[in-house]
Amino acid sequence: MKTLNVLESLAVSEHGKALKEIAAEVGLVKSSVFRILYTLKQAGYVEQPESNGVYRLTLKTAGLSRRNSERLGFATVARPHLARLRDTLDESVALAERRTQSVVLIDVLETSHPLRLSFHIGNDCPIHATALGKAVAAFLSPRDLAALLGKPDLPQYTDRTNTKMRELKAELARVHKLGYAVNDEETVLGAVIIGAPVFDSQGNACGALSVNIPTARCSATRKKQLIVAVRDAGQRISSDLADLGFVR
Repeated sequence: MKTLNVLESLAVSEHGKALKEIAAEVGLVKSSVFRILYTLKQAGYVEQPESNGVYRLTLKTAGLSRRNSERLGFATVARPHLARLRDTLDESVALAERRTQSVVLIDVLETSHPLRLSFHIGNDCPIHATALGKAVAAFLSPRDLAALLGKPDLPQYTDRTNTKMRELKAELARVHKLGYAVNDEETVLGAVIIGAPVFDSQGNACGALSVNIPTARCSATRKKQLIVAVRDAGQRISSDLADLGFVR
């Protein structure tokens, strides 16, 4: 724990820190901190460019994080949060990833309820009609949004599907403000889906997650509960991606 505290103290410093400063921050005597720094220097994780000068982390520590980030992809990082959300709500949940010209479903965890919606990994998520698509689209630049929209005509899936561009842009503005999107029978009659965006370490919308529920189980109170839970899960996944330095 002492060593980790020393590493964390150095990690938040751009230009390094002196022994005295590190000792004060971690609450240890200078002799203890010196021994820790000496060991880290020997292992190649800390350097001291000038004699009796400041200590700073080397690129070797960045390499550890980079390799771990490459191993832990978007779906892998999100999976524990999806499982927790599914188990807490006992409703099906899904994860979608933003691609250059589409938003694609990459993970699904189903509820134990016999009455449930079925989605398939690899399906596209139209950004004008799905909660996952709208949750991503609301946080894109006009240029990226145009790339995802593709053709100017918006397909209609049910009589509740929004096919007017002006209304879509107004809805995306609301999603951006509120932090969640709703698909209220816009793709499947009898189904409500709540979606929230997920951001990478640079604040870019890299995907979204959703919870899916039949309208028969979706009271006003239940809907509010789902919104809070989905937004919270999206924020937690985004936080983990930020800690890993994940970039879309």
